[in-house]
Amino acid sequence: MTISWGLRRRAHFCLCTLMRAVGFEGEEGNALLECAVTLPLLLTVMMGAASFSMAFYEMQELGNAVSGAAQVLGATAGTITDPCAQVVAQVTAAVPNLDSSKLTYTVVITNAAGTTATYGPTTGSLTCKAAGAGQAASTAEATNEPQTVTVSYNYKWMPLYFSKTPTSQLTSSATAMGE
Repeated sequence: MTISWGLRRRAHFCLCTLMRAVGFEGEEGNALLECAVTLPLLLTVMMGAASFSMAFYEMQELGNAVSGAAQVLGATAGTITDPCAQVVAQVTAAVPNLDSSKLTYTVVITNAAGTTATYGPTTGSLTCKAAGAGQAASTAEATNEPQTVTVSYNYKWMPLYFSKTPTSQLTSSATAMGE
């Protein structure tokens, strides 16, 4: 069966009229090209915003955990034998969704004589050793003396167009007075 030339011409005319009425006159793929150009840019901005939001949330979560650990350390001044283990347990309990092997702890305790003992930095461990050769592993925390807790977290950004995912250090520090 063959379609006469007149019927083809009428169908083509109706289709062209319909395309003009809808607004597709002379498009010929321009919308597809615009989408192909702008979509990667839009996805990059959206992924960057999402990744930044997640990093900011984890930074706040880490800050709250460190603040709580410093307060507990200050409240138990001189009554515990391993202050670093207490800090590690407090922080890991407060941030269960962070990978504890990526957390680095440093605890600075000032005794009644005003000398400081620095414990750490240690990564993901339950105990800390005093840093420096001349430092004694003293837990003589004193009242009205500062105890500082610093925790860093190795944050992996969302992979975007990179073969390797970039990382950053999120660090939070809090100081509490011994009670």
